[in-house]
Amino acid sequence: MKSFCIGVLAGSLLSLFLPIVPPFFSVFLLIPVILILLQYSGLFYAGIVAFFISFIWQFTAYQNARHDLLVSAHSLTGVITDTPKHYAEYSQFKLKLDDGAAAGYYVTLNWSHAPDALHQGQRWQLHARLKPVAGVANPAGVNKETAALLEQVVAQGSVVTSPAPQLLSQQQNIRSRWLSDVTAAVQPLQTAPLLLALTMGERQFSAPLWLGLQLSGLAHLVAISGLHVGLVFGWGMLLVRLLPWPILYLHWRRPAGIICGLILALSYAWLAGFAIPTIRAAVALLLLSAALLQRKSLNYLSFWLLLAAVLLLAQPLFVLSKSFWLSMLAVAVIFFVLWRWPLPATTWLGRVKMLFVFHLVLTLFMSLLSVLMFDGSTALSLLSNLLFVPWCSLLAIPVLLLCLLAELSGLPGSELLWQLCDMLFQPLMWWLHWCAAHGRWWVLPDLPLLLVLAVTLLCVLKLLIKTPVLSYLALILLLPVLHQVTRAASWQLHMIDVGQGLAVLLQHGEHGLLYDAGPRYGEYSATSAQVLPYLRQRGIRKLDYLILSHDDSDHTGNWLLLKQAFPDVKIYSDIPDVSPAQPCKQLPAYFFQAQLRVLHSGGSGSKNNSSCVVMLSVHGWNILLPGDISQSIELDLLKKYPALNANVLVLAHHGSHSSSHYRFIHQLSPQLALNSASLYNRHNHPAEQVQQRLSMLGVPLFNTANSGALTLNISPARLDLTEYRTQRIPFWQQKPSTNAETLVTTR
Repeated sequence: MKSFCIGVLAGSLLSLFLPIVPPFFSVFLLIPVILILLQYSGLFYAGIVAFFISFIWQFTAYQNARHDLLVSAHSLTGVITDTPKHYAEYSQFKLKLDDGAAAGYYVTLNWSHAPDALHQGQRWQLHARLKPVAGVANPAGVNKETAALLEQVVAQGSVVTSPAPQLLSQQQNIRSRWLSDVTAAVQPLQTAPLLLALTMGERQFSAPLWLGLQLSGLAHLVAISGLHVGLVFGWGMLLVRLLPWPILYLHWRRPAGIICGLILALSYAWLAGFAIPTIRAAVALLLLSAALLQRKSLNYLSFWLLLAAVLLLAQPLFVLSKSFWLSMLAVAVIFFVLWRWPLPATTWLGRVKMLFVFHLVLTLFMSLLSVLMFDGSTALSLLSNLLFVPWCSLLAIPVLLLCLLAELSGLPGSELLWQLCDMLFQPLMWWLHWCAAHGRWWVLPDLPLLLVLAVTLLCVLKLLIKTPVLSYLALILLLPVLHQVTRAASWQLHMIDVGQGLAVLLQHGEHGLLYDAGPRYGEYSATSAQVLPYLRQRGIRKLDYLILSHDDSDHTGNWLLLKQAFPDVKIYSDIPDVSPAQPCKQLPAYFFQAQLRVLHSGGSGSKNNSSCVVMLSVHGWNILLPGDISQSIELDLLKKYPALNANVLVLAHHGSHSSSHYRFIHQLSPQLALNSASLYNRHNHPAEQVQQRLSMLGVPLFNTANSGALTLNISPARLDLTEYRTQRIPFWQQKPSTNAETLVTTR
């Protein structure tokens, strides 16, 4: 069985590197293969085949449901499954379809001027404009396509109000009522976001709180997962053991404790909404309880492999989830530490030492995994976990669960218990806000993947085998890391994928110059969602200059957030409402060794033609940032600067047909053209005419809609362009879904 589980694990890893997902008919070829392998004890290969059968089957079912929904004219009928989010311009919710070819799957919908009574549990029939789920692709951002696969969301769109949506039924289940009660009870408390997250799984965190969780390394503490569900299971078992049992039935105490703990843990998982981390923890407890009830002994390795195989066979798309691998590898590290140091300490000093060693090893490995998956790690993780994991596990969370039980059962005095919980979680809340303001994210974004894997493997071997050879090898492997940390600052130009907008970063070490701040539409701000995380991921400690090209919301974004995050930034813009700001023409001539030239700004009538046009010259390479100017301004620039040329051209106005004149491109004669636009944008940017001009002149075009974030490494000898989507695994998901926008109709 162990070989079979290892095969399932190997198959899941191999699937990440497939160029395409095999077609569905291959399942019928693989079924006889697995039968033959099982007959001849080829368990390892049988595990690989079993994973691919499950993977192809579920992925094909998802694709078929998406295709049928997008091309058909069936009505959307379904139930709202989560708490709708209400913004000033629209409401957003998830609808679980219960009719048609996509029944059982979800769609995410925006509804302008939705009714105030919109809430979870309602069943609606409605029209919607739908399109495939697609998002921006940045190293520091969420992979929206992967998240949709994991959550079984087949489409996204907006509700159409003609004909009018119909409310078919309205019901509120027990969990919804309890959620309302708990929300009302904790609303006045300062730690309400933490209390809601740890009781009902509702993570309604502000941006500073999210940042504090990231920089403290405590994000795992507020996601109901193995730690929390395991605590409930352990407390349930302990409760049964503490009860007085008659001697006649004493042999039932152990299985009764296991069953009681399991029931309480599953109830807590249901209360938390059965989120994906909660489901994984529940499956682990089910396997553990089955082994304990049957008095079967499973060593750490066997249990971990069995758990991984069961989860991956039941839901093979978990292979795409970073949180899955983080949690599974965290469990593996915990098992490794328990196996490596099996003897419990008998003195308080020994227990403290064991606790420190445990968290040190866990933090070391999780930091390496963080570098591998997120290009960096927090500096405060060890201290945060040493302080707050014992505090929350042994005191704060148990009291919180008692408080939750009192609230749901209607016992008197629950208000005092909530206030006690608030006091217990106040230190954690204070620490998170302090980390948000003062924490630091160690960034190593350009380390080779194989190097990080080699260092991780070496650390494991060092703990297993004590030999001087490994120490020497560790020093050798650390040399590239030290070189990466201590190397001289290099020049990079980043076109951040912000959708239909623009944000271009010129980076020199920890310093940056930002041209535009991405779009802002109503409540959504790409400045917050994409630009700031990207700056942190790239290790920008000081944003020296912010240039806002012109007064359009897809360029100005939420620039005040940048001012708050980087108080010393100098802003250059001709927009009257931006203050404090200096005129674009006063932009300094140099940013370190890079030359800055303002070729045009203001005084041209329309907002677009008033764009601040900037030429960057780095190591002799010219990079033109034209904002949203039209062809008339482009031709004026040719008259004003007869020798104008550029090695890299950022297309004006996102590649609009009103820009990028043939003469302009021909004279500039760029080696590269970069464009920032969103997938499925209604303006059809970049325009077909612009693409044809570039093709005629032999200029390669790279568009963020297809490439994701673009990074240009600038050296005196060459320009190296990297497309983020081509670097992202799984390989078969690198290309965005085909556009199939449609209007879903109903009677």
